[in-house]
Amino acid sequence: MPGATRLRAEPVTLVAAGAVTPLGADLDAFWSGLVTGSDGISAIERFPVADLRVRRAGEIKKLRPLPSVRQPACRATHLLLAAAEDLLARAAITAEPARIAVVVGTALGGVEQLERALAPEGRPRHAAAAFYDTPTHALARRVDARGPVVTVSTACAAGATALGAAADLLRADLADVVVAGGYDALCRFVLRGFDALRSLTRDRVRPFDRRRNGLLLGEAAALVLMTRDGWSEGPTLGRLLGHASASDAAHIAAPDQNGRGLELAVRSAIDEAGLIPDDVDFVSAHGTGTPLNDRIEADVLKRTLGPRVQTIPVNSIKAGLGHTMGAGATLEAIMCLLAAREGVVPHTLGLEEPDPACDLDHVMGSPRAVHPRISLSTSLGFGGCNAALVLEGIEA
Repeated sequence: MPGATRLRAEPVTLVAAGAVTPLGADLDAFWSGLVTGSDGISAIERFPVADLRVRRAGEIKKLRPLPSVRQPACRATHLLLAAAEDLLARAAITAEPARIAVVVGTALGGVEQLERALAPEGRPRHAAAAFYDTPTHALARRVDARGPVVTVSTACAAGATALGAAADLLRADLADVVVAGGYDALCRFVLRGFDALRSLTRDRVRPFDRRRNGLLLGEAAALVLMTRDGWSEGPTLGRLLGHASASDAAHIAAPDQNGRGLELAVRSAIDEAGLIPDDVDFVSAHGTGTPLNDRIEADVLKRTLGPRVQTIPVNSIKAGLGHTMGAGATLEAIMCLLAAREGVVPHTLGLEEPDPACDLDHVMGSPRAVHPRISLSTSLGFGGCNAALVLEGIEA
């Protein structure tokens, strides 16, 4: 019912995380790169780009060999399993296999394998790895998950949608443990599409800057181990208090000009968390660096958080990673919890001249010393997919 107050949802615990990004091969490299302002954007080397306008991205130059398994031909699967190895090195999964679930978000699935299969020298067998759920099932085998195994694809909001769906599985007692997150790999097919749309910048990515003129793509995988609140006895990263998704239903590619879907997602996530806007200490913005997205997002934050938004730190981490699509929102959620633990919020690379239309309390120039207990993470996906997460961090 419109305007009705939702019941406060049971929080779920995020025990540990793992990642592989253009900043490095594990979670430690990811965090270190963020706080030192490292730039993971580089010239693309894995496939031909001479005919494209933009030839740079957040490309992972070297993936570690996976232990004790045959190395997958599918790069997306390799990324996801590499993040799983990092996660498993930090936390053990002790639940019964039938009570372990996997929920993974992706924008592209194994589309690079389909591209290989359709190439003149391609082989039809490559297409078997092109299904959206192929990497997810490889992850399920790695963690011996015999409960629900789910792949969600809500474009660039998929990493947030996956965490929300994982929380719902735990709250419904359909699993004791969920390995959840997102991934996507760079490939020529998708890069050509963004290049044709003129969505990519030849400059650097500049979220919320008055000179911003586009995004750059990236590749990554990020996973978190989630349990019901109180189920894990050891140290944890924090809790997911609320989540929500909403659709613009406005355009096949562009966001709604007024951000109505994102606004609904933000308000609903805060409501589900049992909080009010004044409780938010930090915003991890989607912040792609495109003219329309950043303006819409800033307007939504001003409407939903009210006058206090001018004193709430806001950042975007996409300038140093590229837009990692399915992995992006999961990486941003992890960043929120690490910021709370470490007492520092990474700054927004490329933001030097803030756009007056995006007048927020941007973290720019250098990291900011602050312990954000309650974080809001926002995501806007292609085709009008929106998601919001409300997270609670823990100080070290």
